[in-house]
Amino acid sequence: MNKRLLTTSALALLLGMGASAQRFTDKLDRGLVAVKTTKGVYCSWRIQADEYYDVKYNLYRDGSLVNSEPLDVSNFTDTSGSTSSKYTVKAVVNGKEQEASKVASVLTNNYKEIKIQYPSQLKSTYEPNDACCADVDGDGELEILMKFNNKEEGAQLYPKNGPTINGVETKEYSMLACLKQDGTVLWWVNCGPNMGDFQNNEQNIVGYDWDMDGKAEVVMRLEEGSEVHMADGTTYIIGADGKNGSSWKNYREPKGSGSVEWFTHYGKEFLWYCEGATGKPYQCVDFPLKRFEDGETSLEKAWGDGYGHRSSKYFFGAPYLDGKHPSIFLGRGIYTRHKFIAYDVDPKTHALNVRWKWTNNQAGSPWYGQGYHNYTIADVDWDGRDEIVWGSMVIDDNGNGLSTTGLGHGDSQHVSDFNPYIHGQEVFACNEDRPANNYRDATTSKIYYRKIDGSDAGRCLAGNFYNDIPGAVGNGAHDTPISLITNNHTDVNTSGLGMNFRIYWDGDLQEECFDNTTVSKPGKGTLVTFSGAYSNNSTKATPCYQGDVFGDWREEVIERTDDNNIRIYTTTEPTQWRNYSLWYDHQYRNAMVWQPCGYNQPPHVSYFLGELEGITIAPPPLTTTGREEISSTIGTNLNGKHALLDATSDVTVSVANGVSPAIFTDNAPSWVQGTAESECKTKNTEIKYAYYTHTLTGGAFTGNTRVVKQGDGTLVLPDVTQTYTGKTDVWAGTLQFDGTMENSPVWLNRFAELNSNGGNFKGGIKADYGSVIRPGGKEAVGSLETSTLALNFGSIVEFDIDANGNSDVLKAKTLKLEKKDWENGPEYLVPRFNFVAPADLKAGSYKIAEIGNVEGSIGDIVLTGLDGHKASLSLVDGILTLNISDLREATSVVWTGEEDNQWNLADKSNFKNVTSGSADVFVSGDNVTFGDDAKNGNVILTEKVFPASVTFNNNSLEYTVEGKKAIAGTSSITKKGTGNVNINNVNTFTGSVNINAGSLKVSNLGVEDGVNTGALGYYTNVITLNGGTLIPTQNITTSHPIALGSNGGFVEIPAGVSLSITSEIAGASGTLTKNGAGNLTLPSTASYGKLVINNGIVYGSESSGSKHAYPKTIVLNGGTLRDADNIYSYSSNSANIEVPSGKKSSWYLDSRCNYSGALTGGGTLNVYATSTRGYINGNWSQFAGTLNIYTSKTGSYNPVFYFNNSNGLAKASVNVYGTLDNNGKNVALGDLTGSATLLGAGTWTIGSLNKNISFTGKISGGKIVKTGTGAWVVSTIQNEVKGATTVNEGELRLKSTTTDKVFGSYDMAVVGTGVLSGRGTLHNIAVNSGATLHPGLVSSSTLLGAISSANGIYCYAGSKLHFTLFANKNGGTDVDGGVTRTYMNVASTLSLEGDLVIDAKSAYLKNAKVGDTFVLWIAKKFEGTPTTVTLPTLPEGLEWDTTDLYKPTGVLKVVVSTGISNLKSDVTFNGIVYTTNGIKIGNIVTTRAKAQADIKALGVIPGIYVVRGAQGGVLKVMVK
Repeated sequence: MNKRLLTTSALALLLGMGASAQRFTDKLDRGLVAVKTTKGVYCSWRIQADEYYDVKYNLYRDGSLVNSEPLDVSNFTDTSGSTSSKYTVKAVVNGKEQEASKVASVLTNNYKEIKIQYPSQLKSTYEPNDACCADVDGDGELEILMKFNNKEEGAQLYPKNGPTINGVETKEYSMLACLKQDGTVLWWVNCGPNMGDFQNNEQNIVGYDWDMDGKAEVVMRLEEGSEVHMADGTTYIIGADGKNGSSWKNYREPKGSGSVEWFTHYGKEFLWYCEGATGKPYQCVDFPLKRFEDGETSLEKAWGDGYGHRSSKYFFGAPYLDGKHPSIFLGRGIYTRHKFIAYDVDPKTHALNVRWKWTNNQAGSPWYGQGYHNYTIADVDWDGRDEIVWGSMVIDDNGNGLSTTGLGHGDSQHVSDFNPYIHGQEVFACNEDRPANNYRDATTSKIYYRKIDGSDAGRCLAGNFYNDIPGAVGNGAHDTPISLITNNHTDVNTSGLGMNFRIYWDGDLQEECFDNTTVSKPGKGTLVTFSGAYSNNSTKATPCYQGDVFGDWREEVIERTDDNNIRIYTTTEPTQWRNYSLWYDHQYRNAMVWQPCGYNQPPHVSYFLGELEGITIAPPPLTTTGREEISSTIGTNLNGKHALLDATSDVTVSVANGVSPAIFTDNAPSWVQGTAESECKTKNTEIKYAYYTHTLTGGAFTGNTRVVKQGDGTLVLPDVTQTYTGKTDVWAGTLQFDGTMENSPVWLNRFAELNSNGGNFKGGIKADYGSVIRPGGKEAVGSLETSTLALNFGSIVEFDIDANGNSDVLKAKTLKLEKKDWENGPEYLVPRFNFVAPADLKAGSYKIAEIGNVEGSIGDIVLTGLDGHKASLSLVDGILTLNISDLREATSVVWTGEEDNQWNLADKSNFKNVTSGSADVFVSGDNVTFGDDAKNGNVILTEKVFPASVTFNNNSLEYTVEGKKAIAGTSSITKKGTGNVNINNVNTFTGSVNINAGSLKVSNLGVEDGVNTGALGYYTNVITLNGGTLIPTQNITTSHPIALGSNGGFVEIPAGVSLSITSEIAGASGTLTKNGAGNLTLPSTASYGKLVINNGIVYGSESSGSKHAYPKTIVLNGGTLRDADNIYSYSSNSANIEVPSGKKSSWYLDSRCNYSGALTGGGTLNVYATSTRGYINGNWSQFAGTLNIYTSKTGSYNPVFYFNNSNGLAKASVNVYGTLDNNGKNVALGDLTGSATLLGAGTWTIGSLNKNISFTGKISGGKIVKTGTGAWVVSTIQNEVKGATTVNEGELRLKSTTTDKVFGSYDMAVVGTGVLSGRGTLHNIAVNSGATLHPGLVSSSTLLGAISSANGIYCYAGSKLHFTLFANKNGGTDVDGGVTRTYMNVASTLSLEGDLVIDAKSAYLKNAKVGDTFVLWIAKKFEGTPTTVTLPTLPEGLEWDTTDLYKPTGVLKVVVSTGISNLKSDVTFNGIVYTTNGIKIGNIVTTRAKAQADIKALGVIPGIYVVRGAQGGVLKVMVK
């Protein structure tokens, strides 16, 4: 093994010197596939990278030619073919057949079945998962590099020593393997215990031909304990030092039952770089992107979690960072920190030389935490060098950051040329950190469209799916589809558009949707379902692989089967369109490498194809295959060959006279360079642009040479007469030619340029959208001549006019003008003439062209570059003239609308001149006022206008401004008067907007991340609200800063409408009032005084310092306030909330936030906890209204409302419908209702509002104090409390139907005037002076019941023990369910020192009889003496017998009255006093009422004494 890992500076030379921009490409075979269909045998094959031009094909069946003429396309249905047929294909070059392809047998189904020959020693069941394809052995057929799930391993929760099968620990884990298409396993990897993750999406194997020898190498991240079983039968077991067979440690901790995420995150990691065909290592070195940097030991501090999720995100790729050679790219980390490294491979030694490294671990930086679950390699800036599109940011080829949105993490991103009418690649992505989606320029990260939402949008898709919508369409999970041309929602029916994979499947140039195992076409439905196939990765429903594996340019899909084999599904739909294999597109090719990393995502090509758009040919592949590279001379030795000039530098090359290469391709590139270095904290860093020029000198090309220009640089052709007859195709960049083009037609692709001073193009010129033709060259006056000039829509002719009035002149025998009528098209649907002229261009006529014939309308041409001038074109006698009108000086005018409703430049007299009082036209610079005296208030802008200012001073007349043109330049809009103004057009002016009165309705506003202009001009214009109302009529996101004047401002948002403000709201003393049922999203900057919400929903935002961007005070009169909810930040909120009496509102809290503001008022507030880390730290004690606590889960954790202070809510009625936690604080609640759970170790003091409490939920942890005069019925077992429960006021009424202890093993204390009553079991019960224990549900008419103590009950002096008798049950001494009385069960001691009060229901007393027996308590021990005993009065002749009452089993009986006990309480009698042991104490004369005092006067000790009456009868008396 050649173990060399080098960090060198030598590669800096490659970064700075000229290198080539064309690429090495794979050498694959023809890829012929034949499939039996109902129409015969469908055959398709691969068009190679070097067959772009002038190659046709012949198809042979069993040696006989099938087609009558050579084929332009690479598919054919042989109606005479059968399943026994054999097919070959031959390329036809210049009429001559080439070597035949490999023979293809006919498939009987639309798939190739691959029976995997699993290694025989494996006992586990392996399920195919994601894959990468590469030709590892150079035979021209792709091998499959696949990862496999170990099914038993997952089922057994990832055991340490692998799954146990048949009683044996297998030590088998997940697997990586290299497969041939016949199912042969060339070599494989048992990943080992230290590479586990529950999704198996971080074990990856990728391949690419990094040494460019025609055979792909393989890269993996392995760990100590991984076993590589190589093709020769040997095994490399990676030790802790990376060496074969040395010791290693099993760090695996199995996944716990019920856990969600699981990752191993210990042990040594290694980079394995090996020979693709054998698995033999070239390098096995420490993985360069370390889990811990030096000095780091805490995973949570290093990555943001402690269980390995965020540190276990790995990605691999093969970008061409110099434009010609593939590098190895490694990336780690998507949620927080990022680590990247790029290696160049030494082809001879396989040494890995560090090209660059880039890291960012700066929390809060826009370059931190920007990764997605997969990434893309693409040449986003079209400079021929690949960039790393890492989620929300892009890393440039030079190893610096190119640009970033700072929008953070998400799941799915898509990169391609989605809008063919702007330069460069675009990105459509969904977001999790700052949802929901965004569409942007991939080079600059300028956002064209963004949908803002409150939660993770996990899926999106972009592609060209419709032939009636120009360009691509983007579809996001929380949005409706948008046109990626107009950057807005499309009004065309987009039904059937998915959000998983895109795919080329049928025969047109649109893409199809692929989800699970079904390919469907939006608007049409299912095209094919892969019967017998299964998708991967659970709900993601993705294939093992999607790519152009064989056949023509349509894509194949690898899916697994139920028996753990795989199939390669291929289309059988014919197509009329020719395209080379997608494998040779540089962006698509790299997608074949990175596709299996992370979450499997669909590949995209680098270019756009579309039938509607007329873009039906892919650009030539950037390949060196079949091309002769030029150094300094183009000589005759290149005749008939494909010559290539692709230096990344300014070069001059001489052309020999009479040379005629078949094709001359020039790739004069640009170089776009990012400057954001590692650990950058700045978002908007500089992007540097360099453009290279390739200058040809000497002679002309002759013969049938074709000239092809690629790259954004410039090709200068010699100033000679070019006689070649082939086409001149300018795919990109600039062609500079001042000579004569005798025959070759020149075509300018989108954004290409042609500069010519005096050039004559006799073969004609055709120009597509955005291309520029400059007669005279750039910034110089001259001329250009051509036979035919075909200006397609959006193409540009740029004319220079110098200070002396001299103009470029274009000469064309025929001028063809194209026009589109698309509803969702780009900015220009007709050609335009752009003028580079002095700002003070004088009025007059300027000759700009000589035209022989015009096809189309001159009037359709758009004129640009002449802002503020009244300009028009006229064609007279073949002379095309630019006419500039002479205008008056600017003044002040008032709109009258007398002539019509059009506002234009110097045309309609719809204004009154304030100075002269007469009717007038508008001219640039006028101050314009719209008042109540106009003829009509409907104003249509038919031309771009440049007023100095616009004022609406209307009270009674409503104005509506609309039209396709704009208020432009430097201007302002001021709204005065009480009337309304509607502005429905898009204006582009810069200046101020003042809404001082009345209302201003707008249908659009400018936004930085999207369309920069709107009804109120450029997005930087400050909108000052000073007494007036802004009303959006449609969903709008705007970046306009909002300023609040001293009179405050109003925003009224109708139902169904949303307004999002992304910049700032300022005005220290200003108040913003939100009206209307619609939604308002606040910006992340707030420096104003007060926010008043009357209705609708207001969404908060978070500042860069993780603080909620609110004013100091928020008044909730209605509606809903929803805080920002960023689960990756810990926020703070200091706003004071007021809910006035009589008002009702709702408030949704942030999932991670500390709230320090106060809550006041007397209204009703519904507050919603959304997760587990929102803490109320502020003082809410003065809130005297109703607080309804709910939960609304927004993330992975069940929400909890944390009241994290002891100020409490003693004045509030609290209704709990979601979990409330005091977080260890003592919290007072004025009232409590609801059925949710109360958590926390602190004390809950409940009831201070003196209301009856109806809380039926659970209290877990902490203590309870019942206060206030109201009653609380406790029917829920509260056995999770963590301390004594105290009743100090009012009544606590138990209503338990079980024997479970209501408050667990904690005591009950009844103090003050508190009352404990009801039915249930408690632990110890202590009843203190002034308090009452009243067992039973005394309010019940049928069922009373008992209070039981699992320990003791202690009724102290001054307390009251109260029983109620209900029914007669003779002789009943059992525990009778409480049907006869209230009673107590005491497991230990009953101590009675207070008053004993026994009453009875009147219904019983009427029917009382001798023998009635009531057991009032059953205790293990009785002690103490009641202070007083109060018994109910029995009917005459009956008396109570308390002889057995003051015992462990306290029995009260009804007996016949025999004397004393039957006397009235105030009747005097004579008696003898005895102890209970029968010892006489003395004689007394007393009454029943005075007996206790008279006995005590005899000097006795406290106790029970018996008094026998002289006339009979016995009375027991308790003496204290």
